[in-house]
Amino acid sequence: MTANSRCLTFAALTMLLATLVGCGLGSDSAPTSLSVPKDVFPSEVAETNASPLIPNATLHPVYFLRDDALVEIQRPLPPPVFLDAPLNNLLEGPTETEAEKGFVSAIPAGTEVVDVALMRNNTISIHLNQTFFEIEGAQRIRATAQLVFTASALINDTQGVVFYLEGDPVQLPDGEGSIEEVPEGRLPAPLTVKDYSTLTPVLFGR
Repeated sequence: MTANSRCLTFAALTMLLATLVGCGLGSDSAPTSLSVPKDVFPSEVAETNASPLIPNATLHPVYFLRDDALVEIQRPLPPPVFLDAPLNNLLEGPTETEAEKGFVSAIPAGTEVVDVALMRNNTISIHLNQTFFEIEGAQRIRATAQLVFTASALINDTQGVVFYLEGDPVQLPDGEGSIEEVPEGRLPAPLTVKDYSTLTPVLFGR
């Protein structure tokens, strides 16, 4: 390479470096951190769905109440997820943050799922302890709706939910407060999400 060529090459490299600096690009290969605007992700949804401490978690809907309507909240649950996991999560009630946003549960504290199973006709049986049945009126309707919606989300094409107390089937009220009269020796009709259409749920964050 001649001296003249070397001078031209050096001049070209100098101009290229000056252009890079002018564009704000560093001369090293290290990545640059960029700040993300706070409004890129809805804060409420991010709060509810984030589960950095639960590896391989999957999201499952549970239902609480806000302004007398059911609200679906996606809860991260660790694997393996069995039928009782979302129901037990529901019984824990709203988180502190959710409670501050107006979420409540009509299910009384101390309620326990004694057993839950999928029967052959695709109906879900839920055995509850006595504490649940101590509530009455509108609270019992809303609490039952929370359980029916949460349980129904566990199984595709479920035929509904039948409740039990101490091994015996118990018929709970539908959304209108009506209770089916069941002949002795027969199971009550399963309760379905359609029975609580007056409490139509919405997805938290929409």
